[in-house]
Amino acid sequence: MYSKGDSISNNVQFDSDGKKAITGSDNGQVLIWDVSSGQAVQALCHGEELHAVQVVRYFTQYHSSQFSKHLIASGSSDTASKKVLLRVWSTEGKVSRADGTCYYYTDETSLLLLIQQCRKLVPLAESMDSWRQGPYSHFIVMCNLDTLSEIGRFWKLWLGASDFNAKQTRRFKERFQDGIKRIRKPLEDSRVITTIRSAGPLAPVATHAISEQFKRFWATGVTDDGLRNMKPANRVNPTFAFSTPSGDEFSLHYCTDPISGFHLAESLASSGLEIDDEAPSAVFEIVRTARQQFSTWCKAVVHRVRTPSASSASFVVRMYAGEALAFCRALHFVNNPSGFAIHMPLFSEPWKGTVVQLDNTSYSPGAPSPAPTSFDVIETSNLVDHVRLQNLLIVTNPLLRHSHSSTLYTEVLLSVADSPAEGILEHVCGDLSTISLLPGLVPSSYVSRFTTRSDISQVLLLAITGPFAIRYQERLAWKPIGFGHGINDLQQTLSFSPNQLAGTLFDIYLRMFSDEDLGKRMAATFLDEPHALCKLSSLSTIHYTRRSFALLLAHIRTRVHCDWDRVMDNLHTLVLQDRTLISGSDFYQEMVTQLYLAGFRPSWLSPVAAQELRLEENPSMFRQWSAVPEVVTVVLVVPRHAITKVQSDLSEAGTPYLQCETWADFGHNVFACISISFGKLEVSHQGENKVAAIVEDRTGIKGTSPLIVSFPILSTCLMMVTGGTVGLAIRSTFKTGPLSRKLEPGMCLFKTLLTDERFIHILSRAPTAGNDTTDEAHPLVPPALSDETDPGRPIHVEMDMSNRLVKTLTAHVDIVNPAEQAALTGRRAITVEQLSLNKAKLHVGEYQRTVPFPLPVDITNAKLRVARKSKYIEVVAPMALTLDSKQDRNITGSFRMTFDSGVPTLWGMPRVNLDRCPSFKLSNGRKAFNWFSGSVTHMFSERERMSYAQWRFLGRIPDTFTDLKESLRTLLSMAIGLGGETRAKFVLCDHSKGDTAYAIILITGVRLDLVSHAVVADSWIIPTSDDINNELLKDVPSLVRIRTNGHESEAWRHLLPFFIERCRTWKHRPNCEYLVHNSIPLYPNAGSDPNKVPWCSCGMGVGTEALQGPYGSVEAKYATRAAISPLFVVPYLEYAGTMEPTDVPPLGSALARFAAHGVVLAIFLARIL
Repeated sequence: MYSKGDSISNNVQFDSDGKKAITGSDNGQVLIWDVSSGQAVQALCHGEELHAVQVVRYFTQYHSSQFSKHLIASGSSDTASKKVLLRVWSTEGKVSRADGTCYYYTDETSLLLLIQQCRKLVPLAESMDSWRQGPYSHFIVMCNLDTLSEIGRFWKLWLGASDFNAKQTRRFKERFQDGIKRIRKPLEDSRVITTIRSAGPLAPVATHAISEQFKRFWATGVTDDGLRNMKPANRVNPTFAFSTPSGDEFSLHYCTDPISGFHLAESLASSGLEIDDEAPSAVFEIVRTARQQFSTWCKAVVHRVRTPSASSASFVVRMYAGEALAFCRALHFVNNPSGFAIHMPLFSEPWKGTVVQLDNTSYSPGAPSPAPTSFDVIETSNLVDHVRLQNLLIVTNPLLRHSHSSTLYTEVLLSVADSPAEGILEHVCGDLSTISLLPGLVPSSYVSRFTTRSDISQVLLLAITGPFAIRYQERLAWKPIGFGHGINDLQQTLSFSPNQLAGTLFDIYLRMFSDEDLGKRMAATFLDEPHALCKLSSLSTIHYTRRSFALLLAHIRTRVHCDWDRVMDNLHTLVLQDRTLISGSDFYQEMVTQLYLAGFRPSWLSPVAAQELRLEENPSMFRQWSAVPEVVTVVLVVPRHAITKVQSDLSEAGTPYLQCETWADFGHNVFACISISFGKLEVSHQGENKVAAIVEDRTGIKGTSPLIVSFPILSTCLMMVTGGTVGLAIRSTFKTGPLSRKLEPGMCLFKTLLTDERFIHILSRAPTAGNDTTDEAHPLVPPALSDETDPGRPIHVEMDMSNRLVKTLTAHVDIVNPAEQAALTGRRAITVEQLSLNKAKLHVGEYQRTVPFPLPVDITNAKLRVARKSKYIEVVAPMALTLDSKQDRNITGSFRMTFDSGVPTLWGMPRVNLDRCPSFKLSNGRKAFNWFSGSVTHMFSERERMSYAQWRFLGRIPDTFTDLKESLRTLLSMAIGLGGETRAKFVLCDHSKGDTAYAIILITGVRLDLVSHAVVADSWIIPTSDDINNELLKDVPSLVRIRTNGHESEAWRHLLPFFIERCRTWKHRPNCEYLVHNSIPLYPNAGSDPNKVPWCSCGMGVGTEALQGPYGSVEAKYATRAAISPLFVVPYLEYAGTMEPTDVPPLGSALARFAAHGVVLAIFLARIL
């Protein structure tokens, strides 16, 4: 091989298989060679920037990538500016640009790269086989053909934009720019700072920078890191020019900020910026940080894909395009086809007639490499804001593995109200304990009463927003109830009395459909304007239908053992007698239909009754039917002109809700659970054999096809309205007022006689689009549900008089062991004691057994029902879990850990990789904002602040959580050097036992826990048992004593193993003390006894190199690494911070108050000796 020209090759690199070589030359030219032939197969050049660098400074360098598949040419224009320029080539000849500057505008080079990639991808999207045979299928898997087709459609659109002529290009850009202006206009004069959530504890200093970055981004379409003179990219980025709802128009959310998905605190922690700092460098710094993180993440993914490890699972991203809830139900059906019935077609998305059909090669029982259908973690982001919680729990709960570590994450905007709990109660549609019991999932922070995630940025947002503060963001981790029980007991079944269960379900029903409650609408009008508008808007946003309620009941039925016939009869009576929901009776027919499809047959409905009604009414629609099923589908064809006349008004009304309605005599019924798509209806056959298929019109609302609407209805209900009409109407809400002036009363778009076969079709099966390949196209039959939910004894739930709150939980214990039976009948003493939050220890004479409960109970006030002849005992325990916060001396139950497949599993505290948490150093600048103090003092609620003040000045005893948080604040503040010298060596002492030392804590650094928006101390815990104490104290002088009382000492006994386990990188040994003693922590209730070390020895001396220098070998031998972090108040339980949601400060005073927040507890150092 040789290089042509006068240049000298100063770098030669071979690819991974040695078949190609890449050479870089002094003249800025790069050649790719075929080794076998010795011929250059491709020539590349640096471009003007790097060529100029090479000529002037001779700084051009060539580097091979880690995998020898890329050659990187780099240069620095001058040493003062540190301006770095890069060009990257691969052996495939693709030019890569990864500087991250482009967003909805791009430059010629990046656009060319996109087009080249699309040319490669489009052929691969022709079929599932072509994709599987392509180079990406080993880590990008398409869940079905519809997904591949939809993604491929966008690739074709992006590729097609490159073939536009001059006129098309100009029009394309004009429409794009018009879309940007339309979206930007409402916020042109606004200061948008929602991205400060990404800055976590640094939010106060990032406010101006984030607002300025948002303005610059929307003005230029790119982000700017300040390292070069940025010129706005002038080429339309086609990836932002096409969308499903808007076609070829710009369709981006008005608050989109590309840096919002990154951890901005990393760039600001050591910056020394002032509060709301206006320094231009702050903007550049947060952008640079976002780019660096993005680059790091990309490299990690590339490394993971290219270097699979035999010890870890392969990295696979499964793509699905469609509606989330339907996809979850389809996964559930694959996972458990015998125990789950899809009683209605699962349409892939709204406004489409295609059904979800997953790829058989991944989702069939005999698939060679089956895709997962149950999961350890399900992250739903803010989906719950758009579909609501009950809809989400119904479909995601069955997909969680039966494991103690299984977690469902949700992010929701809760309403700011008069009490912290009001927002969560509105969100869950009932009492939180009751709602947790019924589906079997509970927020972890509700049980632990603390969170490691700081919401300090959210408090700032509320303060800045002032009277317009209407919602705050809450991230919840939902975990299976029954934590700490055996896997078989994780989903303990429940029992209720039929009357109480019906009352509880009726209360949930009223809350789910509170938009129909006229009283709540009237109450909203008496609020102040911002909150009134928010409340009315919320009541106008409808997420639940009667089908949602029916599916919720079907899910609850899988967990609750009860006489469900009586439950449904009682519930039916309550619904009929209800006068709270003004339109509740209008939805009666839909509700009984959906309940029937969910497996609940009303007592008045039977095949005999249906046949008798048919003979009596002799409806014309069924005269050609030999047999009429109990549920049929009504299909309504709405002519296009009915839509066209109000199309522009519909667009201005936001998202109006459509519903079908029937009228007969004086009867009016509404059906909100409808299927809609634009297209042509093809009908064949007659009578009960009549079928229909939808030929979809992909142009949708912009096309000319009619609207095909369908909904299920009980055939008996349909017989009662034979001579009536059916129509499509717009639901009247707070936002649809202008439409009422154009439409007739009732907001009806179109209606016709039920017997008009031009527009009405009655089918025994729901119509679908052409992708449905099943032989029997969805007959509407209910699933077969069994009342036998669990062969064991369920936990009986007793409700209070309102049927809203759980009063007691009763565990039934059968005594079957002969010796134990003898003790029972022999009148031996029978007692019960609290073992943990949701476990009791039952003593029958000298025999004992553990009694599990699904949620925390108060065993100290429990009652025993002893049946000595029948040989059973019942433990009746009051529910201990409430939304009320109070002082408590014993908080050890908040720190819960159990075994999951032999491995300790944490409750309420996520794991953290300390080595990947960035370190920082606080600025000593005179004007630098003391963000750290505000971060750690944010642990305290208003009640806890008052409690501590009473202890300081009135001598009253604060609760243990307050004591513990103050110890943590002291430790973290001194470790970072607040108020003076940095101290890193601490000892925990129990002053109630003569200052007995029970743990030494050495801190080697304080880091940022970016995910939790908090700080974490990189710590090492050393026991002080007699065998090492004397030797150790000689080597570790100058220990700062943190004095604790007996209750706090016991809390530390439970918390220290927590802090150790959350950052563990080593494996527990087979003879781990946790397993031997079957207890975490070891020796509970031993308090500060130094000889009863609460954590295991598996991690002692592991990775202690950082201790060797500053401390010595003795400390390194006995130290175990731990991640010590603040324990924050749970926002929906108590208010945190010095700012209440009702404060009305201007921006400046809000930030000033926030700054003061950091020094409120400065005097607390008095506890340290």
